[in-house]
Amino acid sequence: MSKAYRPLFVAGLLLQAACVSVSNQPRGIYQPGQIPGESTAERQSGTPQAGARETPAPSWRAKPPVRSEPIASSPAVLALLSEAENNRKSGQLDNAASALERGIRIQPRNPLLWHQLAEIRLQQHQPGLAEDLAKKSNQLARGSQPLTQKNWSIIALARRAKGDLAGAAMAEQKAGN
Repeated sequence: MSKAYRPLFVAGLLLQAACVSVSNQPRGIYQPGQIPGESTAERQSGTPQAGARETPAPSWRAKPPVRSEPIASSPAVLALLSEAENNRKSGQLDNAASALERGIRIQPRNPLLWHQLAEIRLQQHQPGLAEDLAKKSNQLARGSQPLTQKNWSIIALARRAKGDLAGAAMAEQKAGN
């Protein structure tokens, strides 16, 4: 082995040794529903034992907060929403859709952007696309009942436009209409 490769070889051996030492660490075995640090007696009785420290419920067990209308947090997204609304009011639906698509590229998990784009696509007589966009908005809008109801209304209109009257009736029920 040449002298130039010795440092790389040594570094590789050190890395391998570090990985082996980490992977050989003993791991705790927990039963389903058990919180790490909770004793079996605590789990069975539901109350902490004397002298035991009380551990807060982990965040993965907490219920998600109920939200009202989602708010776009980015100033750029707020500007694009405003631009889209102005374009919609002036009848420039292609420009409105373009502004919303730029907003989605900035904030892809913002359900309000997907909802607004679904409304535009419905106005552009693209019911299949409008339905898909409203469904995407519903996936992201968990906890925002007003927005999900509006999305179901879009889905109902889109299905009716496609001739799916049974699907439209089901969507209207979910919208609360």
